[in-house]
Amino acid sequence: MWWMACVAVLGVALAGCGSSASCKEGCDKLVTCNLNSSGFSCDASCVAPDSTCAQCLNSDSCSDITAGKCVSSCPNATFTPK
Repeated sequence: MWWMACVAVLGVALAGCGSSASCKEGCDKLVTCNLNSSGFSCDASCVAPDSTCAQCLNSDSCSDITAGKCVSSCPNATFTPK
């Protein structure tokens, strides 16, 4: 019975780990932030480097994105205010 509690705790811990690498979610975040993007894929099944960029976008605030915090994670993309 104790192992069920361990599995439940592990599941909750893993759910909070990392940010989504979904480029679709990244594009949704850019819309929420009122930003245009160039050079970034909105494909839900994108791969690196776009997935790395998406992780940064999905974990950062709009002001951080606007301030360029994701520049190193998004070398092929530019984000500009609409």
